[in-house]
Amino acid sequence: MLALKLNTSYKHHLLVALIIAVWLVLFLVLIAPFDIAEVPFSVRLEIMPLYGLISFISYMMLIPIQNFIFKKLGKWTLFLEIVVIVLFNVIVLMGSYTYYKSGIINGEFPFTKFTFEVYYPIFLIILPILLFTRWFLSKKAVEQNSDKIILTGENKLDVLQIHLSDLVCISSADNYVEIAYLIKNELHKKLLRITLKNVHPQVPSLLKTHRSYLINPLHFKDWKNSSLIRLTQLEVPVSKNYKKDVFESLNHSSLKASNSPQSH
Repeated sequence: MLALKLNTSYKHHLLVALIIAVWLVLFLVLIAPFDIAEVPFSVRLEIMPLYGLISFISYMMLIPIQNFIFKKLGKWTLFLEIVVIVLFNVIVLMGSYTYYKSGIINGEFPFTKFTFEVYYPIFLIILPILLFTRWFLSKKAVEQNSDKIILTGENKLDVLQIHLSDLVCISSADNYVEIAYLIKNELHKKLLRITLKNVHPQVPSLLKTHRSYLINPLHFKDWKNSSLIRLTQLEVPVSKNYKKDVFESLNHSSLKASNSPQSH
């Protein structure tokens, strides 16, 4: 079965549920399909939002179940996605019909007529929005997580998971390495029990500037002098043995190159 990406964030699915609910309410109140147009606007404004609330609750009810299945199986497939959509459809249908027959609406249509002449025409309009928002948020989640790296040391508890773009540099500290990384633009440091030589293969894109330093080229700012470069919130030494490779790898802009050791 075709494998799909899944966004398990409750915050993101809350947004999906809200988009569907708000769109449904606006459609029922402003467009007023079928015989809803005969209902005064003020009354529509009073009774139609409950349908949006039903769809919102119905969708959010499924998210814990969806996430549990995903965690249990370790994957998400097209079949499971269809199951979630079908369950959402059934729950919303039952909730909507119950409200339709309540004392507030006093609907006259029997279940079959309501389902095929009222509910499904509206649901088929909502369906593309539901599918698109789920796909879009899952795609965004994958993009956000695509540069995540996991740095591990010799001990089982020596683990650090961060975005590669947040990693500034790694420096040697005896039998440990010190990881310098950003959290919300604030510099943090963590020690892992591992040598610089053994941690480098975990992040091959890092550039060696000194026998004790690996830097992330993304955080390069400029050359302070011929043996020191500025990174984001840090300064790192550059040894003579690595200076040429460092200069060539950093691919300076013309302004940065003017402050580089090659220009002196």
